[in-house]
Amino acid sequence: MKELSLLRREQMDKTANYQKMQFGLEQRKVELLEQEAKIRIAKEQVQLKADILRQRAQLLREGVPQDEIDSALPVPEHIDAS
Repeated sequence: MKELSLLRREQMDKTANYQKMQFGLEQRKVELLEQEAKIRIAKEQVQLKADILRQRAQLLREGVPQDEIDSALPVPEHIDAS
């Protein structure tokens, strides 16, 4: 009977350790997904700024006055990827 109780306790300890490890892995997965989302957003912001700059350059080549371009297509000042 004592051996059975020890085996049960050992199994409970192993289960608890496994659950702790599983929880740690899930936490890390969430952290990585958050980091991936931030990187994706930053990439999209850089792409948007590049697109705006290309459009502005094209309008300048077409002879559109700079002040009209500035009012129609303002360039984002900075990109916050935090």
